[in-house]
Amino acid sequence: MANVQDMADNNVHVGHKAERWNPKMKSFLAGQKNGVYMFDLNQTAECLDKAVSFLTAAKLANKKVLFVGTKEPIALAIKKYLNDSKHYYVDSKWTPGLLTNFKEIRRRVDYFLSLKTQFESGEIHKYTKKEVAKFKKDMDKLEIAYGGVAEMRAKPDIVVVLDAVTDRIGVEEAKSAGLAVVAVADANANPDKIDYLIPANDDSFKSIDYILSQLVGALK
Repeated sequence: MANVQDMADNNVHVGHKAERWNPKMKSFLAGQKNGVYMFDLNQTAECLDKAVSFLTAAKLANKKVLFVGTKEPIALAIKKYLNDSKHYYVDSKWTPGLLTNFKEIRRRVDYFLSLKTQFESGEIHKYTKKEVAKFKKDMDKLEIAYGGVAEMRAKPDIVVVLDAVTDRIGVEEAKSAGLAVVAVADANANPDKIDYLIPANDDSFKSIDYILSQLVGALK
């Protein structure tokens, strides 16, 4: 279970400045300190525990999970916990249509995997140096966009978004595709399309690291 003191030690409670907030998050806030909104960590702990329980049940049901976090501190946390895992992730720019136009995106992913296989086997060298250079450029670009979803052969069942504002398109596409959404929502977020909301600081590496460790731990 989430520990309130641990969350405080990891800056989970620190929200945004008062001028940058969404009134829809008011019920999760404990007040202000030096002009910055603070989260009610008892509520955050309850919400985090609900999200962890949901993901634990999802694991038992063999549900597939996609993690999304493209902001730099969050991307670092994703690399830490998910780079060598079986879970799917997006840690660079969100590709529009990843969930709502999956078949077309999958064609691009298959092209990426084909290039990767050809480079690994040496088959790529049947082409001219100029062509190989172009293919290498394509592969590197596609690796950034699709490296974390290369093995995602179908849409996931659940999308975990670690910054509901920066990656709001991911939230919107997940809901349009009928998928469950777990998301970290800072004081400036819109919680309306989130099924399992985690009201918390999304700007601090320590905060996201703590939350992500809990969520990934539920899937082990």
